[in-house]
Amino acid sequence: MTRIEGYVSKKTVLSWLEDYESLDAGDVPPEALPSNSGPKAYDGVSARQLNKMMLDQAIENLPKLAKACCKARWVHKIPVNKTLRILDIERDVYYNRCRLAVTLIYQEINGEQANYMALLRKINFVKA
Repeated sequence: MTRIEGYVSKKTVLSWLEDYESLDAGDVPPEALPSNSGPKAYDGVSARQLNKMMLDQAIENLPKLAKACCKARWVHKIPVNKTLRILDIERDVYYNRCRLAVTLIYQEINGEQANYMALLRKINFVKA
């Protein structure tokens, strides 16, 4: 099995977005298994806080409509119909921009590693 250090999957990015409230509050995600969190960080910044900082920065760098859809759906949890009215867009545009947001966040967080993973998938070393 091929492993690339520092790689965050799209599934993980989506999980961070869906659990944004617990990430923001510093809580453990609802579906997390009980475990020892290990030693505390020397600088006082936990891995969850770093993940949230990376996620927030990536959200801020999204294109305007993708950013609005992403924040409405995952950050502020605004109902879809209300978001569609506010942004004056169709439902399929909303969901396309949400998918685009996940992809762009994934690409920004992973940088070069995302390109390596895409190449490995193309040559069938790694399953999607």
